[in-house]
Amino acid sequence: MKLKVVAYLIKEGYKETDIINRDKKAKRIDVDINGKRNSLYIKSARSKPKWSGIFTTHPNVDESIFFSESVCGMFIVEAHGRLIAFTFGHAKSLLLPVVIQRGFGLRVSLNLGDSEQIKSIDKATLNKVALKTRSQTSKNTNVSDFDFEFDHEILKSISAVVEADHDELEIVSGSDSVSLYTKVSLEELPQIATRIMSAYMSDKYLLNYPWIDFIQPVTDPDTIFNLNDNIIHRLNSQNYESIWIACPEIMDYDDFSGFVYTKRTKQGCSVCMHPELDLKSYVKETKFKLPTNVEILKRKQVYAYNSDEVEVKAWSLFRCFNVEVELDGDIFVLNDSQWYRLEKKFSDSVNEFFKRLPRSTIDFPPYGALTEGEYLRKIADGENFALLDQKWIYPQGTGTRIEFCDLLSQCDAFIHVKKYGASSVLSHLFSQATVATELLLNDNTVLSQVNSYLDDTYLSVVFDKNKSPRTHRVVLAIMHNKQGEVHLPFFSKVNLRHHSRRLQNMGFTVEITKINA
Repeated sequence: MKLKVVAYLIKEGYKETDIINRDKKAKRIDVDINGKRNSLYIKSARSKPKWSGIFTTHPNVDESIFFSESVCGMFIVEAHGRLIAFTFGHAKSLLLPVVIQRGFGLRVSLNLGDSEQIKSIDKATLNKVALKTRSQTSKNTNVSDFDFEFDHEILKSISAVVEADHDELEIVSGSDSVSLYTKVSLEELPQIATRIMSAYMSDKYLLNYPWIDFIQPVTDPDTIFNLNDNIIHRLNSQNYESIWIACPEIMDYDDFSGFVYTKRTKQGCSVCMHPELDLKSYVKETKFKLPTNVEILKRKQVYAYNSDEVEVKAWSLFRCFNVEVELDGDIFVLNDSQWYRLEKKFSDSVNEFFKRLPRSTIDFPPYGALTEGEYLRKIADGENFALLDQKWIYPQGTGTRIEFCDLLSQCDAFIHVKKYGASSVLSHLFSQATVATELLLNDNTVLSQVNSYLDDTYLSVVFDKNKSPRTHRVVLAIMHNKQGEVHLPFFSKVNLRHHSRRLQNMGFTVEITKINA
């Protein structure tokens, strides 16, 4: 018969007796196939639906009619020296989570599936890690038709028709587990186990998806433990050079008075406000006790207060952490509480692009303790800089409004300014610059709307989209109190490269700069 079978790969070093969740009290049955011993685990349960409580209070309704019997099963097979667990029903709970090999199903699917007959993909963006999307097509196709951006999106799972030289239709999909719709019998299960294990061991997927290993979310508990332990060791050694904290969300700095590290104050005193987040200051002010651990970092809080000095947001200290770690020859990045492993050639290419990106020579005065909006209004004199912050443009047919840029300079620069923050914060800055520039090229009303805000200044935008080369340039300015060169989290560099290339393809020069405190 044809069924959808689901399989998990067990990590190396585990025996069958180590992987079973004993709390589930599943019954084990010996199953001999061609002289080889295998194990079948069966768990039955009797339950009733929650909604039955609506009716069981009535004297004419017998409660027993709502009970149903459910059965789940797990079949353990050995293939290529590893254990494979086939689960039926809700049998995943029979496995201890720590023994599951993460990413097994995705790699099997990439190797077994036909790269020209993909049915759907699940992906997650880096600038908003929580934003996960599933894309499906009405006709099987290749990955390019899914608008997958390999340099700033992560492939979570894939579903495709299996490559085959026979007429039997098979469909494979997977993330941690692999799901295979195929012809199944008891005798064929060991053969299927060998087949999917062979696919997992193959590097064939690199031919069709050479970018797949560039960025991988780390889900293996042992690796995460070691990476977190690396952070804790640095903190306990008071080595803060390669660890920094940043606001993990986009802030409205026009309604902002500061970040607060602790609400504990002396009698009669108000909380201490900080214009930016700084790890050394946090440790000193909160009297942070060392040694520490990850659970403490997750309990510690960072607060944001609005202009009325009222708390409006709070995050765990751990969520604010940005760390880059080299471990066993691999490069890992912590961003918004999630660890990622980076392929070294990819990380090197991103860092090299950032290094070569032109630095702006525009002279920006220090911002001191000013908010983003206060600073922009202070330096906009109508002669060197014209203020376009909060000056809204209404593109045709969109029903939305945008800021064209924050400042316009006399040297034909569209300047976008943002206070330093985590990757999601800075990617918003880069996206804003790209969207505004695309609208300038494609919407004839944008130029007149921009110039209408410049009547009281000495500046205006004279722009001919057909003229080449472009005389205007896009400047990305980041307000940051850290000493030295402009510094960005790795995933901000990834997004910067993505948007810079789009702007460069439109003919614009892209420059980056840091505005000092």
